[in-house]
Amino acid sequence: MSKLDQFESAFKSAAKEQYRYSAVTLAKILVVTDLDESDSMRFCDDVKAFLDAVQIKDGAKWVAHHTTPDGDVGDLLGVVEREQPDLICSYRNLHGRARHYPFSLGAHIDVLTQATSTPVLLLPPPTDEGRLDPSCRRTQGVLILTDHLQGSDSMIDYGAHFATATGRLVLAHLEDDGTFERYMGVIGKIASIDTEDARVAIAKQLLKEPADYMESVRVVLDKTIPELSIATEVAMGHRVQDCVRLIEANDIELVVVNTKDEDQLAMHGLAYPLAIELRAVPLLML
Repeated sequence: MSKLDQFESAFKSAAKEQYRYSAVTLAKILVVTDLDESDSMRFCDDVKAFLDAVQIKDGAKWVAHHTTPDGDVGDLLGVVEREQPDLICSYRNLHGRARHYPFSLGAHIDVLTQATSTPVLLLPPPTDEGRLDPSCRRTQGVLILTDHLQGSDSMIDYGAHFATATGRLVLAHLEDDGTFERYMGVIGKIASIDTEDARVAIAKQLLKEPADYMESVRVVLDKTIPELSIATEVAMGHRVQDCVRLIEANDIELVVVNTKDEDQLAMHGLAYPLAIELRAVPLLML
């Protein structure tokens, strides 16, 4: 390697992406159900209690909307356009027959997450009595979960906002080990590259970058929200089981994921399988 290449590598390695905090305000929250009007209002009250910390911070205006069987997704988008909420709260398979089958989100939620810029809080389905699942008690343990944490300032902002004042924010970066092994398989076929050296060096750098970004988050939030406890997880993985392990190990009550992908209309890679399978844990989908 030339001295110029060495200098360039050292320069790039020293450049670190830094977190910049922006306060989140939720002035209006829209709760969407397919329950009748009275049950919809009761479900909305349950969500208020669940998001007590947010309610206290923002003094938000709450709007309960119950979709009717003859209403389509376009009608719901019209409600969102009219109300201009800062957060939409709902659950899977509105007016769908597959609510209790873990295979889809339903057309309403698919469109809400992709056709609007409004964050969607995806809750467990209502009980047979039309109430919010009693497992949703608080948002004291909040997990930011992504496969690319650097530059995810907005996810951090929302996670910090939803955690209670004395709660915990867990920053988790799962580097895709399947992709890593595929590239290592290619590198192993190139005689001029020492495969083991490359494996160690590449893995170290891949995990170092999100760890450095997490440290910048810690520095900023320690000054901005000093009462908030912050924990970090950086690891190789990609399967839903890896995510479940993080949730259970950290006593998580709300998971924040990114659903937008600027290169495609479909939901961002990690978000959809999580939304399908993590049915008992509320997901904040940005």
